[in-house]
Amino acid sequence: MGPRRRRARISAPTLLALGLGVGLIVLSRLLASAQSPPRPSSLRTVVWDFPQTPVGRMRAVVMLPAHTAPGVRLPLLVALHGWGETLRGVERGAFGWSRDYELGASDRELRMPALRREAFLGHVDGGRLTRLRRDLAARPYQGLAVVAPFTPDVLGADAGALQQSFDRWLVEALVPRARRELPVLGERAATGIDGVSLGGLHALEIGLAHPEVFGVVGALQPAVRGRIGRVLARYTPSPSRPAQRVRLVTSRGDVYRRDVAALSEALRARAVEHDVRVLAGPHDYVFNRGPGGVEMLLFHDRALRGLPAE
Repeated sequence: MGPRRRRARISAPTLLALGLGVGLIVLSRLLASAQSPPRPSSLRTVVWDFPQTPVGRMRAVVMLPAHTAPGVRLPLLVALHGWGETLRGVERGAFGWSRDYELGASDRELRMPALRREAFLGHVDGGRLTRLRRDLAARPYQGLAVVAPFTPDVLGADAGALQQSFDRWLVEALVPRARRELPVLGERAATGIDGVSLGGLHALEIGLAHPEVFGVVGALQPAVRGRIGRVLARYTPSPSRPAQRVRLVTSRGDVYRRDVAALSEALRARAVEHDVRVLAGPHDYVFNRGPGGVEMLLFHDRALRGLPAE
């Protein structure tokens, strides 16, 4: 036998420094989210609590347009939040899209006579804003029913069972309840899934695994670093597989930009049709509240109605 190799040990001070570093990042984001008063919203919210699910107690926040004509049925979007909200726990974290990302403010901006630069909180290119304004002038935004469940943490290497349980609950319980109780279109072509960062990873894994449920799959700055193989494994090619519209969104300041590009290349190598958008903005709350929320809503408003998206 050769000489016994020493295991590398991390000292207690190093562990403490790492913990403090993560804590400071989370704290800075929480403080940033509380610095300014919430913007006006055009969405009303309803809370659904699920005392028992395959992943324990769950909560989903339903967001509906404040004013919808009687008899109108809307496309359904399942929106998944990021890791920062996961750390806050089920009760608080489920409000990620409605409170922390102010999705109702993005919805309100899209309903204005002309899309304002302020909707993007300073993160939009002039050419992109002009194209979106032109598109909205020709095809006014109609709106969606958005269901935003608490998103569990599946970033660890041993998160396979948790992901499968969350997947099963979302597909077998949450979406069916939304179709029963909300004024939504029930077909798969009008049902989409999307999310940001951790939520974007969830959206890709669940959406690609269930083309019979989701006609449209999106992901904003998805946390796919080291997990591209995991995402690809959820796509099962078949001549009978229903077609899906898939869109990946990253940004110039996104920490996962190279990883999203690598995922796009891997999808193309497997002949998985998809679009990629590179927007302005960082990987942070200002992106979720600005270009992330606006672009997500507008894309699904078009795609879930079978229309081309800008």
